[in-house]
Amino acid sequence: MKRTNRILALILALVMALALAACGNGAGTGNTPSTTAPETSAPETTAPETTAPSTGDKDYGDYSAENPLELKLSHFAGNDTNQLAQLAIAFERIVEEKTGGAVDVVIYGGGVLGNDRESFESVIAGTLDMAVNNTPIISNYDEIFQVLDLPYLFQDYDHINAFLASDICQQLLDSLTSTGARMLCMQAVGFRNMDMCTGPVKTPADIAGTKIRVTDSPIYRAQYEAWGANPQIIAGPEVLTALQQGTIDGCDNVHNVQYADRYYEFAKYISITEHAVHFNGLTINNALFEGLSADLQADILAAAQEAAAERTEALRVENDELLTTMESEGAVVTKDVDKQSFIDAVQPLYEDFTANHSAGSYVEQIQALAG
Repeated sequence: MKRTNRILALILALVMALALAACGNGAGTGNTPSTTAPETSAPETTAPETTAPSTGDKDYGDYSAENPLELKLSHFAGNDTNQLAQLAIAFERIVEEKTGGAVDVVIYGGGVLGNDRESFESVIAGTLDMAVNNTPIISNYDEIFQVLDLPYLFQDYDHINAFLASDICQQLLDSLTSTGARMLCMQAVGFRNMDMCTGPVKTPADIAGTKIRVTDSPIYRAQYEAWGANPQIIAGPEVLTALQQGTIDGCDNVHNVQYADRYYEFAKYISITEHAVHFNGLTINNALFEGLSADLQADILAAAQEAAAERTEALRVENDELLTTMESEGAVVTKDVDKQSFIDAVQPLYEDFTANHSAGSYVEQIQALAG
């Protein structure tokens, strides 16, 4: 029995010794060789030091939400319901959202920074950052835009939208940079119709000898002369006063402007001649634009184009609704206009333009866009 006890004691002592030896080899003592594999034998698990792309991680140069680029934007509309003001407002909203506040648009309405021509000249000179300008006015500085003023060039809104999405439209926009201004976008305000104090208009004979205010465009003047009228160049903000005072017998414009500026209260005869499509857009000083970073240029341009597309569609619907509103408020609407008689009277104008004008080749190209 004693021998057995001694054997058990020896076994117990051996087990304890082995246990102590195992504890001595535990990690963390710093006294045993590392079991970690050499660095060259295992793949690197640390992520490489590269910058992952992220939305909004754009190079705006010196500009940010804390230090925004301030753009002074002028229009000459007398109220915010006018299409000029609405384009400016849409651009302000979209560009400030798109750039996260790195662009701050300050709108000056009512012509306080100049009328259509004056504001465009200020943009060219660089004393004004941006403006909403009408293409008939622009055509006095870059005659290629005069093609858009030709009567009955566009058939319908499908035709208009095809033009706005075309390379031809982009060529016109690009052309303007030679003046010192850049046109960022073009919106279609709608078809122009005649607003007369004297009575309904169905044929050119109905406006023979009348004084009609027209936008300052050589093509507009020529077409009204071909129809036998006496065109008068009057700045937009002065038209209502001229109608009130009887200085003119009528004018033409899209329904949005007729309603917003209250023309129909004095020129109550609205005739749906649809003789021209009115375009305008956002202009910016070209040196200012080209001095911005590529990312900021891209976002300003995209915002302008989105605003123009949004407003073009809104105006298409709005113009129809406003015609109904004006009729309910006393306007006399004439829809049975003999458009062909107007078209026939301006054929010599078309022939001369196509043959002799620098933009003559665009006539057939634009006409070919019709569906």
